[in-house]
Formats: sequence, structure tokens, C-alpha cells
Amino acid sequence: MDVAIIGTGAIGGYYGAKLARGGHRVHFLARSDYQTLLDHGIEVESVAGDFCLPREAFSVWRDPADLPACDLVCLTAKATANADLLPRLGPALKPGATILVMQNGFGVEERLAALYPQAHVCAGLCFVCVTRPSPGHVRHTAYGAVSLAPLDPADAPRVETLAQAFVAAGLEAPVLSDVLTARLRKLVWNIPFNGLSVVLEATTGDLLASPPARRLLIALMGEVLAGARACDVIIEQAFIDQMLAVTQSMASYDPSMRLDHLAGRPMEIDAIYRQVMALVHSHGFNMALTGQLADQLEHIQNRPRPA
Repeated sequence: MDVAIIGTGAIGGYYGAKLARGGHRVHFLARSDYQTLLDHGIEVESVAGDFCLPREAFSVWRDPADLPACDLVCLTAKATANADLLPRLGPALKPGATILVMQNGFGVEERLAALYPQAHVCAGLCFVCVTRPSPGHVRHTAYGAVSLAPLDPADAPRVETLAQAFVAAGLEAPVLSDVLTARLRKLVWNIPFNGLSVVLEATTGDLLASPPARRLLIALMGEVLAGARACDVIIEQAFIDQMLAVTQSMASYDPSMRLDHLAGRPMEIDAIYRQVMALVHSHGFNMALTGQLADQLEHIQNRPRPA
């Protein structure tokens, strides 16, 4: 396939490099990393095996308008960039292309389907510990699966084919039945761990080791399950224990929202919190704890930083 990676940060760099190494023609859209990728390629430091993707193994671009038309467009930029990026993806789409949304958050698939009705839109939920310590350098420390789900149920066979391509590139790619279920399951982890890591100034290990913080994690996870039920999506109660156990097994780390906050970047508050709260509220349930956490995050984001 010709694959466009829209945003070459930690997620885009890692999965794009894996797909390129798997034999696909990968075209990276990069801003701050552009010159480094152009000069030196991509260095992947991974628990699954380190490798370098040489410059001749991919192409790199600065402007979406210049990208070649692709079979698969992976949206891996932060959701905070979507207002600018989403309307500019048209040149990267071959007729009948697939757009794979590999972002945190909610509601992006529907927006893309409205913008590009000729495309097939799918969700790609990344469960991975990966960071970008410096331009052109990706550090992968745990996991790496991408759960795939179609927005339109008629695209289920296409998602199965896409999953096979990811598996052939050395990635786990379980297939889920629909985007709503996939997104809500991801938010069971994202809502508590991302937000509390910022508000409590804590790593994942710190949160799990503190009894009060752990109670907050569980309460927020329970509220996501209740919100999902209001939308007729059943997530089993045991999923909470599963998420806690999986996170406990990882080395302690800073979730992406805390990394954004520490770097002075906008946090994905609307994508991870406000969008799902609005959906669930339209089904008659108020996610009060989630709303309080979102309010705290907005306060932190908007307050003046020390000089």
C-alpha cells in the first residue's frame, strides 16, 4: 500500500516505521521533525527490537497538499490539530481510500466521513507505551496493539484486510465490531489516567500506588462504563480490573496528556472529555465526575505559567 502518516510524533513515527519496514510505501507528514527525517531517517528504540529506518525507505513532506494519493491515510497527529488538518487531507486520498483515525478522543470518524464521503473511515485504537525523546527518535517501551473498527459496518471486510497488513508488519491488530464500542473502551483508560496524571502531578505508577488516587481511577472508570450503558454499549465490569492490572504491569510512565502539559502544549480536553460527555448527556446520563476532571484540566491549561 501507499500509506500517509499524518503527524510524525511518537505514534506516527512508530507505526509508520513498522509499516515501512513491512514493505509498504510510507509517506510521512512532519513539521518539527521534517529536516531530521530528511537527513537521518527514523531511529526506533523498541522492546521488540531496535531498528533504524533509512532515509531511502520512505518519503517525508511538510504540506498535506503535496502528499501523494494513498490507499491508507493514518491520522496520528494530536486531536488539537484537527481543525487545521482534517479539511486538508483530500489530496492524500486515492479513490476509495481508507482513513484510519489513530488518535485519542471521540467523534473524529464521523467528521471525516462527512468531509470525505468517498473514503472508508475506521478507528485505530492504539494501546502502546511510546514516546518521542527527540526529533526522529521513537522509544517504544511496552505493548503496541492497534484495535481496528469500521465506522460503517459494511466496511468490516476492509478492516479485516487492514488488520492482516498490520499483523504482517509485526503488530497486533484485533478487530472490533464498531467505532462507538471501540472508542468507549479506550476511554475507560484514557479519561482517568490522562486527566489525573495532570491534576495530581503523578505517573501511572504513582496513581496506582496511592489508595486515594486508585479510588478516583476506579470511580472514573465506573462512570465511563455507566455512560457506555446509557449509549447501549455494554462494557463488562471486569474490564476495570483488567485495565488496572495491565497498567500495573507496565513500567511507570507519564501519559500523553501529562507530557503535553509539561511541554506547554494544548491538552486534548475536548477530544477525550467534552465530546463523549455531550454524547452521553444526549442519552440521558450526566458524567459528573468526568466533567469535574475536565474543568480542573481547563483551569490548569488556562492559568498563567510562571515566568
